[in-house]
Amino acid sequence: MEFLQTRGRDIVTESGKKVILRGTNIGAWMNMEDFMDGFPGAEHRLRYYAKEILGKEIGEYIFTSLLDHFFTEKDVAYMASIGINVLRFPINYRHFEDDMNPFVYKEEGFLRMDKVMDWCEKYGIYVIIDFHAAQGYQNCDWHADNNMRTALMWRTKQFRDRVIALWEKLADRYKDRAVVAAYDLLNEPTTNNQYNRMPLPYVSDWDAMNSLYHDLYNAIRAIDPKHIIAIEGDDFSRRFVGLDAPYGPNMIYSSHNYSFVLRRHPDVVKGSEEYYRLLDEEFYVSEWWDYVNKYNVPLWVSEFALNDGQLDIFKKEGVHWTSWSLKMVNHALLHCRPDSRYVKFIEPVMQMKSSMFRPSENPAAVRVAEKVKELQDAVQDLFEPVLPGFDWFQHIEYFPKTISDIYVDPLLQHVYLNQFKGLTKADIDELMDSFSFDNCEINKEVEATHKKYCDGRED
Repeated sequence: MEFLQTRGRDIVTESGKKVILRGTNIGAWMNMEDFMDGFPGAEHRLRYYAKEILGKEIGEYIFTSLLDHFFTEKDVAYMASIGINVLRFPINYRHFEDDMNPFVYKEEGFLRMDKVMDWCEKYGIYVIIDFHAAQGYQNCDWHADNNMRTALMWRTKQFRDRVIALWEKLADRYKDRAVVAAYDLLNEPTTNNQYNRMPLPYVSDWDAMNSLYHDLYNAIRAIDPKHIIAIEGDDFSRRFVGLDAPYGPNMIYSSHNYSFVLRRHPDVVKGSEEYYRLLDEEFYVSEWWDYVNKYNVPLWVSEFALNDGQLDIFKKEGVHWTSWSLKMVNHALLHCRPDSRYVKFIEPVMQMKSSMFRPSENPAAVRVAEKVKELQDAVQDLFEPVLPGFDWFQHIEYFPKTISDIYVDPLLQHVYLNQFKGLTKADIDELMDSFSFDNCEINKEVEATHKKYCDGRED
């Protein structure tokens, strides 16, 4: 494989061949996410309770077994078979460093990453390393392994220093690996959530973001002058207006294009002419599109829900993309079979989690859902007249999610972990084997879309 570099809006090999990166993410693996892996709450809190409830050996083994079964060489071979040429690889800093032992690095995390590099190199798939969960949290949500709804990294020097230091270790380890396409410095940063997440008018802290990005760029470039560096915008990779101009070669810019068309226009029919018109408007009237055109740099949509309308735009404009995500417990390109042992194992807990905020046959859950909605509306009724500038559209998402993250999910984590009592390591392996490629179902519609847009095949 050849090292990649940028040339204007394009990405090219060292020999000058143009490359369009099209692929997916391996989310829910070295950065686990509750709904994707089929457990409640933040990963690091679940790991803590697992050792408290089940003991250190079994408590740790649950996660080791999940890691061993969830993603293997067979998954990489399958990706190559459908035309995928890039894998975005989300990582959680906790695989490499402990909070009580900062700046001391754990080799086992790097060794697991090395396997991925070797597998992808074998099958001709580039890898983009994505720092998905950073020390101190770069955003306020579960996907940063954050259970407190506050992004501390932006206002805590040691967290910033640890982020830079870990990137230096990663750059030093992979500086000579051409299979690495790029370093994605921070996933979905949010500089406006340094104290909490409320429906405040979003005001970016561009000084904090630009200074950290400059420091990261300079630290990496001192070690690795070759690899592409990817910069994501603020507010979950949607705001670019305050980003500094590119300050060096081999930089690409990354947006996350989860469409709001149907949420903001509930009467629009998906697939209609109006739907596609609104998708076009959403893309072209955006800060990311303005930025890459202003500075003539490549655009990479590093996350989005696979959508033909968006993919047509990406193809037309030469946009690089990675869909979210390869594998989940359900509703993904690869997912556990509905009758698998793990799906049946987690069903009672997942039903409890969903029914607390959605229609349910459980009378107690119905009462919870009704009371949460009643309190949510009462809070809005109380504050909207005196805080008219707040984003009350987001309130309906933030309010129940905060209750879930802070209070409900820790209770559900105990329910989830209690089910492991009495299980042996062999029992746990049988559960987690539900995620293995041979035991997963392939979503044929999603597969066909990847084939069509990755390499032009239509079966």
